[in-house]
Amino acid sequence: MANSTHRAPQLSIGLPVYNGERFLPQALECLLAQTFGDYEIVIGDNGSTDRTQEICQDYVKRDRRLRYVRHERNLGAVANFNRVFHLSAAPLFKWAAHDDLHRETYLETCIRLLDQHPGVVLAHSGTAFVDDRGQPFPFDARSGAYIDPRTGTRQKADSPEVGDSASPAARFWQVLAGACWGTHSFGVIRREALLKTRLLPNFAGSDRVLLGELALLGRFKSSQEPLFLRRLCPNGSWTLSREELKGYLSTGGEAYNRRTRQLEAYFSAPRGKPIGRLDKLICTAMVAAHCVKIGGRLLTRKDARDTKERSAWRHPAAASNSEVLK
Repeated sequence: MANSTHRAPQLSIGLPVYNGERFLPQALECLLAQTFGDYEIVIGDNGSTDRTQEICQDYVKRDRRLRYVRHERNLGAVANFNRVFHLSAAPLFKWAAHDDLHRETYLETCIRLLDQHPGVVLAHSGTAFVDDRGQPFPFDARSGAYIDPRTGTRQKADSPEVGDSASPAARFWQVLAGACWGTHSFGVIRREALLKTRLLPNFAGSDRVLLGELALLGRFKSSQEPLFLRRLCPNGSWTLSREELKGYLSTGGEAYNRRTRQLEAYFSAPRGKPIGRLDKLICTAMVAAHCVKIGGRLLTRKDARDTKERSAWRHPAAASNSEVLK
């Protein structure tokens, strides 16, 4: 008699989405085309009002590895990201945005890195940028940056070396200083490590705080090859104003100061982590130095320049809510 016991997959992929009909099919096709196939995809639909539900139900019929969960209302992006993790159970976990893309060997490469390095908590790859049509940004080899076709500015991807130091405090600083895009949060992560974090807190940039916590728990390993494709598109979440971001992240309408929450989370990140007292003191000093860096950004008006740069990607006349939230 055949054994009917269902074997859990090695990897769970959590895909939160809200009104993602334009990019969702391409994102799913990339995941289904992976050379590593021992995974499930848990889709958390934040009460979409476009064709997202229809698209998801069609893919569920086509592939048994997909599971579709629809929330009765929009929980906000943070709650949806955390929810898809709690709905999963595999020993490895990965978040996937509905508008980003992956080369077909991305998962295989990450799984191999984790198998080769048992002490590593997160595996990722290099990152490249693509536009709303999936076309790659030109790459300038001399500066190591991608050229934004809309603004002509240079965008540097987060280095694959982020989180790869042997020192917990050094890894924490690598995240503070070098994880500007937070793309490592879309890597393949050991579930046991994620369970020792607070997951994603509710404020913009919370992915970097999560990475800081993970860096204190173990090393990251990344392939140099750019197998992860970060999509920059009109009305993507990265183009939103601060007030729009609050509504994107949470639908509760709570008033708060983003910088205050961010710094409180960074200062408390070492708490309960398996590192020595000296490392904890060093991490506290690093956060203080990060405060100075933030102050420098404000004094030099770099935040304002970044906002202007992002606004160049927006098309106010043609904007639609279906392209705003992940």
